Amino acid sequence: MNSTWEQTKAQQAPARDQIVCHCHQIRASEIQSVIEQDCVETVEDIGRRTNAGTGCGSCQCKIQRLLNGLPVDCSPCGFCDGCGTIRKLCVCPVDQVERAPSAA
Repeated sequence: MNSTWEQTKAQQAPARDQIVCHCHQIRASEIQSVIEQDCVETVEDIGRRTNAGTGCGSCQCKIQRLLNGLPVDCSPCGFCDGCGTIRKLCVCPVDQVERAPSAA
């Protein structure tokens, strides 16, 4: 993350609506809408409709996770919404709050 504005924006964006495809700036909510409305079944279908996954290709595993009904990131390998570091290595307060056990 390069600026305070980007950090604030990332902190306010719900985890479900994180950017999945950084090449084309496609968010999870847009991909989820295409999955729900167009009944797509493959990463290639998502790419044809949104361009997600058609740049460098590194987000294709995340798109596949959404197609499988899973969260975008697998937890310890996902990125912190506050600082952008891999969660397993992050020590920023934003990620610590996300990892705190909920009182149920």
